[in-house]
Amino acid sequence: MKNKRIFLGHLLLLIFLLTLIPVSSFAIWGNESAADYKIKTANPLNGFPEPKNNYVNDYANVINDIDSKEIESLFKKMESQTGIEAVVVTINSISDYDTPNQTLESFATSLFNTWGVGNKKRNDGILILVAVKDRKCRIELGGGYDTMYNDVMKKVIDQKMIPYFKNEDYSRGIYEGAKGATDAVTNKVTWLNYYKWPIILGVLMIICIFAGISCITSGKSGWGWAFFAIAGAILLFILKILASSGSSGSGSFGGGSSFGGGASGSW
Repeated sequence: MKNKRIFLGHLLLLIFLLTLIPVSSFAIWGNESAADYKIKTANPLNGFPEPKNNYVNDYANVINDIDSKEIESLFKKMESQTGIEAVVVTINSISDYDTPNQTLESFATSLFNTWGVGNKKRNDGILILVAVKDRKCRIELGGGYDTMYNDVMKKVIDQKMIPYFKNEDYSRGIYEGAKGATDAVTNKVTWLNYYKWPIILGVLMIICIFAGISCITSGKSGWGWAFFAIAGAILLFILKILASSGSSGSGSFGGGSSFGGGASGSW
């Protein structure tokens, strides 16, 4: 009887420790959540604008409300599922800002690094910069991307953004560029794959509940309550996973950096 109590005590301790495991260990897409690495960038702004939003910063006022909300929703979903941070920035001209940067490319890289876009460890952030009066745009990539993505982003700019910009439909062009960049760095998954861990843990919880009922009805109340405790711990963990996957990623960026990778275009 004493050994049984010791075993149950150890089992309950193990259950408690299970609820403390970071949800990122069971990330739905196999990547760490960007929220685990949210830190405020220590770099001064160096003449660059201060970010108003983690997803859309329309300083040139060219994005309509519908497209702005669609872009934000697109980027929020990507961040919650993969941890990848992406942000759109529109300006009138790089000359409006007191920085040493003379080209759109250097301006984009410096802005990217000043804001710290992307996960600090993976360097997988994306910055879409459009300078309306300069008639130039750029998709700046974090240092973690392979150089092959430079060509991919060039196609996104030439095929999905520039045609709209030539007609001065900047809002639609920016949305299409955001969607193209997102599609290029993510893989589409089925509903079943997206909720894989909650489904697996839910089945295990149900098994524990039936096992607990069976033990109690057969007179093994100690084991029955142990199974109920396991089921309760699993339920708490499922709620943690679902809450994490639905987080909005508000706050500062993740401290990522760029080495100048990406692509540019003009019209």
